[in-house]
Parts: sequence; structure tokens; C-alpha cells
Amino acid sequence: MLPSKIRFILERGGELVADLLPEAAPKTIERVLEVLPHETTVYHTRWCGREINFPIKSIKPVLRENQTATASTGDVVYWKEWETEENPPEALAIYYGAEVIRDHRGFLPVNLFARISQDQWPQIEEIGIRVWQKGIEKIHIEVVED
Repeated sequence: MLPSKIRFILERGGELVADLLPEAAPKTIERVLEVLPHETTVYHTRWCGREINFPIKSIKPVLRENQTATASTGDVVYWKEWETEENPPEALAIYYGAEVIRDHRGFLPVNLFARISQDQWPQIEEIGIRVWQKGIEKIHIEVVED
């Protein structure tokens, strides 16, 4: 049985737990779980507004699934450069505000696969603003054991 949650632990403080959405994005979840636990660097993006993101590298290709170009606070998404054939860049992202997901080419489709509950939204915003204003930090992503 697949786990139902993943946890994000930030180097400068803060821990977020996201509920996976297996009915909406089962294959994306499988591919993300294959690379956990994972430690990387979290960045702030300005193209898509209130978003922090962190690179990952999937073991097997992730296909388009439950795609959206709009995000709500607490959405956790998988992104890759869909148009690149070999070894495309990939990342996970967490939104701390409602945003239209885009880059210099226009709308940018992502796979929505998890959601952070509303009671954690103040902490998501605090983390997002911190990464924006103070710069990169390490992030550890792991499965929450049920």
C-alpha cells in the first residue's frame, strides 16, 4: 500500500506535511516516491509568483497527469521541461499563494499530486517569504510512515 503523506523539512526551520492525491495522480506519486528520501536545495521562483521549488531526478519518466496551469495555496506539483527529449530538468514545487503557472513562453503545465492542509498555510507563507528574501537553503523530503 502506498503511503498517504510526504514531509518537507527545511534547513532554517519549518516542517510541512502534504497529503498525496492518489485518485488524481497515481503515476506521478509513484515516480516521486521512488526517489525519496531526497535532500536538495530549495529556490524561490519569480516567474510563477509565490512558489518555492527544488530539483529532483526521477528514475523512470514521469508522464503528464492531472495537469494544471493554476495553483492554489498548498498545492504541491511536479514540473519538468516537457518539450525536451533527453534528460529534461525536473522539480517539485510548493505554492504559498494562488498563481498562474507560467514562464517566458506562456502557460506552464504541471502535475498536481499533493496538497498541504489549510492549517499549515501560515507556515508555508513564512517559509516562502524567507526563501525569497534570505535565499536558498537545504530541504529534505521524506515519506511519512502511516
